[in-house]
Amino acid sequence: MIDAHSHILPNLDDGSPDLTHTLSVIADAARQGVKTLFATPHCCDGVYNCRKPDILFEWHRLCEILADEFPDIQVLPGAEIRVNHDLIERFDAGDLLTLGDAGKFLLLELPPMFIDHAVLQLIGQLRERGIIPIIAHAERNPMIAGRPGLSEAFQFQGAKLQVTAGSLTGDFGKPVFKTARELVEKNQVFCLGSDMHPGRNYRMKAAVKKLTKWIGPEKTRILVKENPEQILTGCYSIEAL
Repeated sequence: MIDAHSHILPNLDDGSPDLTHTLSVIADAARQGVKTLFATPHCCDGVYNCRKPDILFEWHRLCEILADEFPDIQVLPGAEIRVNHDLIERFDAGDLLTLGDAGKFLLLELPPMFIDHAVLQLIGQLRERGIIPIIAHAERNPMIAGRPGLSEAFQFQGAKLQVTAGSLTGDFGKPVFKTARELVEKNQVFCLGSDMHPGRNYRMKAAVKKLTKWIGPEKTRILVKENPEQILTGCYSIEAL
């Protein structure tokens, strides 16, 4: 399995507070069958603005430790980037970190309220630059939950949707669970992420059980392996970077 969204780099945002916590999460992920995790600290959200060089520095340090501690686990860098007015300007300046630093997929967090045509325009601008936006935890955004047509419009414009594993197990409440299941059953989900923070349980294995029950093993495999492997295309291995 591939975890496309996690906050496991220590001392950068509200994710992992230290290396001990990071290694505990990675051990849990390994036990649940996860082989690759994207480390995606918050960027541009008004509270945390993790800079690309800082993310890459902490990621390199973690990789050195993982080579001995967890040689079978791959962690790749990324960022969860809050959508705001200067996102395109910052992207063009080279400030924003794509998933795996591979220049293909950008993980975006939408604010609770937004102007839909502005977001659609943003998606189009990124697609013109060869970037595929992935909407982080789409099921937890109140506007997407309240207006099902938005998710379809985002997809039509060229964006992908990521759903949180814990949403599929009810960790974020019934309304979020309902939206997550609807997105899955409408074939609108591209990949899963743990969105792991302190205080949350790692739910990738439990989410796979739910998905298998709802949509069957083959479609589940597409969500947790085949689709996110598209993100890995062009990403370097830990050893190469």
